Parts: sequence; structure tokens; C-alpha cells
Amino acid sequence: MELGTQDAGGGAEEKAAAPLASPQQQKNMPYDVLKESKTSVEEIVANMLSIKKENKPKSELRELVTQMFLNFVSLRQANRSILIEEDHIKAETESSKAPVDFTTLQLHNLMYEKNHYVKAIKACKDFKSKYPNIELVSEEQFFSNAPEDIRGSVISNDSAHNLMLKRLNYELFQRKELCKLHEQLEEQKKILLETIANRKKFLLSLPSHLKSLKKASFPVQQQLGVLHTKKKKQQNLAELLAPPLYIIYSQFMAQKEAFDENIDLEIIGSMKDAQAFAHQQSYKESGK
Repeated sequence: MELGTQDAGGGAEEKAAAPLASPQQQKNMPYDVLKESKTSVEEIVANMLSIKKENKPKSELRELVTQMFLNFVSLRQANRSILIEEDHIKAETESSKAPVDFTTLQLHNLMYEKNHYVKAIKACKDFKSKYPNIELVSEEQFFSNAPEDIRGSVISNDSAHNLMLKRLNYELFQRKELCKLHEQLEEQKKILLETIANRKKFLLSLPSHLKSLKKASFPVQQQLGVLHTKKKKQQNLAELLAPPLYIIYSQFMAQKEAFDENIDLEIIGSMKDAQAFAHQQSYKESGK
């Protein structure tokens, strides 16, 4: 409580000016009233019990009851003020909590993105490329043989990485060219295989054609006296003769051709039986 003086019309007047309460004091006022009312109610109850015990006049008791009701009113007002202040604090808390929740959500999102980038960076660092196992051409061969569009391309700002990528592109270019060449060679191989198959087919059919030609030329050989077919057949049969007979046959034929003597020799018998007998003899000899 402060006292102030003011002069008006030659007279002095004193006025009492109440200072403004601070926010903290305003906040604590309901609690102070509640505490004071509680203390007052306790004192009134104690006085009322004392009056009843001492049988004092009821007028004193009525006055205490009135004071009790006034304290109850003060308690209700203080309680209402406290509840209003609580609602106000809750509202302020909710309004202050929204930015905090938003910031927390942003923090979680950033942490998730950070973990994602960390994993991606680790995967990139741990990545093992296949190109170290690829036998690339040397840099001299690359600069001398690679096409201009590959040598002059810029893929990365890092010079070493850019050179490696260009060498890989050149390797890919060479492999594509080799694939094209492989396809062309496969086509040529297919054509050659078809040609070989046709020629094999012709060669397989050639003995039957020769046999037909021999049969057809046999009358001409008889007319001309050149029995080439018969002579060839006799030679094949002679090879199946027993060694002593083959020696005699060879000597007679040599004498005929050397001295032009009129000697006629003819081998009579089944060629199939002779071939079977020769196979049987050779089998017996190999078995021994």
C-alpha cells in the first residue's frame, strides 16, 4: 500500500494507490485465498465446537455460521478461478505442443532419411563391380583403336572414372561386334553344313549309281573285249583265297601279263562264304 498527496484549491488530500500485481502474484492469488479460507473455516469450526461445549448464546453461533458461508463462497470463487486457470494452462500447453509435435515429426523424418542415405552410401561403398575381373584392352590400344564417339564422350567429371567408363563402353562395343560376327559365322556354318549334308547324300548314293553304271557297261566291255568288271571281281575273289592258292593265282596272272600267253583263270565260288571263312580264321588267330 502506497500513500500519495495531491493539492487541490489550497487543500491537501491523501489518496491510497494500490500497486499493480505481477502475473505470478495474480496466479498465486486463488491459492492464497483458498489457503486463507481453509484456515478461517478451521478456526470457525473450532469456535463453534467451543461455543457448544461452553453453552454460550446462539447469537455468537449464528455469526460464526454466517462467516462460514462467506468462507464457502470464497472457496467456490477460488476453486472456480483455479479451474479457469487450469483450462487456460491446458489450452496454452496444447497450442505449445503442436509445434513441438510438428518438429518431432520432422526430426523423425530427417532421421529416417539420414538412415536411408547412410545405408545407400554403405551399399555403394561395399558394391563390388564386375569390371575388375574383365580383361580390358590397354589404354594405348583404347586411344588408338576406339571410335571417336567413345573416346571423346564425357560421362563423369572424375577423369579416372570417366576413362574407366569409356573403356567399358569400348569393351561393350567390341563384344557387340563380336556377337554380330558370331551370328554371321553361324549362318555360314549352317550353309556349309547343308552343303556337306547334300554332298554326303550324293556320296552315299554314288555306289548304287556306279553299280548300275557297271551293269550298263558290261555289254560294251564284252563287245570291245575289255572285261574290266569281271577282272575286278576276280581280283576281289583272289584276295579271299588261301595263301597257297593265291600265290599260284598271282604267278599265273603275272606270266600271262608278262608273256601275253593265252591263259584263262577263273575263280568259282561264293564270295559271301569266302568272306565268312576269312573272318572266322582271323578271329581264331587273334584268339590264340
